[in-house]
Amino acid sequence: MTTQMFKAKTMKSAMTLVNEEFGDNAVILSTKNSDGLVEIEASDNDEVIKAFPKKKIRNQDFSNIFMKKMDNEKFQVNKLDSSKGYSSISRNDTKSYSEENMKMDINNLQRGLKEIQNEIRGMVLTDESSLCDSLSYETPIRLRQDNFSSEIINKLNYSYRGKNLDEGKISFYRELAKRLSSSDFSRILKTNNIFIFGQSGSGKSTLAAKIGAFVSDKRNNIKINFVDVSNNSTNHSESLRSYSRVLGFPMSELKNFNFLANKNNLSDNVNIFDFCGDINFSIQKINEIKKNFKEFNFCSILAIQSGTSGKMINNIVSKFSSLKPMVAITKLDECWVGSEEFSALAMNNARIGLVTGTKVLIDSIIPANENSLTKYMKENF
Repeated sequence: MTTQMFKAKTMKSAMTLVNEEFGDNAVILSTKNSDGLVEIEASDNDEVIKAFPKKKIRNQDFSNIFMKKMDNEKFQVNKLDSSKGYSSISRNDTKSYSEENMKMDINNLQRGLKEIQNEIRGMVLTDESSLCDSLSYETPIRLRQDNFSSEIINKLNYSYRGKNLDEGKISFYRELAKRLSSSDFSRILKTNNIFIFGQSGSGKSTLAAKIGAFVSDKRNNIKINFVDVSNNSTNHSESLRSYSRVLGFPMSELKNFNFLANKNNLSDNVNIFDFCGDINFSIQKINEIKKNFKEFNFCSILAIQSGTSGKMINNIVSKFSSLKPMVAITKLDECWVGSEEFSALAMNNARIGLVTGTKVLIDSIIPANENSLTKYMKENF
């Protein structure tokens, strides 16, 4: 009857050695990783086995004593006051524990518990040696390794459950693509007023030019007009002006646009509004138009540059959530769209209507749908 150290490459192999040596009578004293190996200290010594559960009991006793000590010295929690919706607390010291302080402490405690819950949801109970030989190859773990967020992985877990790795990943990609793809791309060809907005530097003016060329090619005998919506202190209209000269589409300023004549999509003109400047400026102008011309109809497109962080996407999409815009992924030939971006867009219920690059104006608008987004993810993740 001895105490012995067992070493193996994996936890499973080490446990096999323990069982072979000591059988069912063994007790595990400690486990650790050392130099890439799992080390398990185990014993079948009767005295060690008898003493081991006593240590647990002593630890529990210490916890109970500690909590009791805290209750006696700090404060006592009485019965719930139903009229106020919280517990009353009496302090033993001379300082009063106000209701405001108590509410603050409870709120802090709730926030802390929420953070712990979020962390636990994303945890994987394993290490580099893994608990079993196949755990590190399961679909949700591989998706986390590809940087998809734990929130979207858990939300779409029905798509890969019960499938092997390859089938599970493809099924997840397709379900994510369904959630992301817009079914309303044809609206671009049906509306006579298109608003294009987004973060400064996201390629809005280039996108406006591309959509103008696309609509002109698809709709015969239609006249394209560019409308510059810019802050007087900026010079962003120069980009749109140069595209206007190249494509032969006239450009005007917002202050000269006749909203009443274009409110019902009955004219032969398609007006493409390029909202230059930052997001707050765009929101301000759009709200002014909606307030002053309530019957004016338009299609809204939010330009998001590929490579934008998930945190930035959350901020941008939330600001335009009331408009429910179609998302255009821009500059795809300069950066790629990563799993973090797809995750953030999906969790914000954003819909991708089109993707485009920067270098080519003609024939560069690619409608985004379930098949194209699934194919993109299969090729890149």
